[in-house]
Amino acid sequence: MILPSAAPNIVTGLSIGMGTCWFCLVTAEMISGQYGIGYYTWESYTVQNYANIIVGMLLIGVLGMGSSALIRRTGAWLMPWYRPEGGKS
Repeated sequence: MILPSAAPNIVTGLSIGMGTCWFCLVTAEMISGQYGIGYYTWESYTVQNYANIIVGMLLIGVLGMGSSALIRRTGAWLMPWYRPEGGKS
């Protein structure tokens, strides 16, 4: 009985953790990477290619939001009994 009642908090923690992991990954790519979105964005900043900086920023945001949404959807699928307050019925 403990796991079903703790599952919503676990999913919330996973979603927050995914955001932190995403931030750390992009930051590591900016600091010492040779590939990846962070490297692409940082190199665009270095050569002052502003259009590519915006593309990199948007891509980082969309992929981060998508990974977090994937965790929330998976959590909702695994917990059909849970309906958050103010959520859809």
